[in-house]
Amino acid sequence: MRGAWRFSTGMAVFFAAGGVFGQTRPGAQTAPPRQPAAAAPAAAAPAPVSADPQMTTATYGDWLLRCQRVGEGLSSIRSCEVVQTIQAEGQGPVAQIAIGRAQADAALRITVLLPHNLSFPSAPQILIDDKDTQGADLAWRRCLPAGCLADADAKDDITRRWRAQTGPGRLRFKDAAGRDAALPFSFRGLAQALDALAKS
Repeated sequence: MRGAWRFSTGMAVFFAAGGVFGQTRPGAQTAPPRQPAAAAPAAAAPAPVSADPQMTTATYGDWLLRCQRVGEGLSSIRSCEVVQTIQAEGQGPVAQIAIGRAQADAALRITVLLPHNLSFPSAPQILIDDKDTQGADLAWRRCLPAGCLADADAKDDITRRWRAQTGPGRLRFKDAAGRDAALPFSFRGLAQALDALAKS
């Protein structure tokens, strides 16, 4: 399986655009050119742009620190997370792992996004390797069109162990047939990304 997986710092988004381009058959009559439409009334002036960025990103090894401001003015909140996307060659993104907080004073949470090919009930786990007995057990929350979400508290003892890792980790779950399945991910840059997250 060497070289079959890639780790990236952001989820790729693919847009599919479809449409039919009109073609004129030889000898077919064409409609006369249209007259220009009357000028539309002037649009309202756009809202002013804040000096604070709405989103910032920074890359640390195979992890991306992403911070986003949600809301307007004094009621806006800043939420930050570190993210890694797992990609299978020939398939693109297949899963995502994120560690972050909804707002500055909230506790850290681990969230994974996995494809729909899953068994319920089951508990996905994030492990250092196949022999790890102290990994993070996650609980399923909901399924969306993009995949199913599971999360858990990012406990200090778990993140401390992960910071010291240099080899690949394992994201383990059960597929729709009830078989054990696992996706590899990278710990490279996680310690630095979590340090930056703590200062965000």
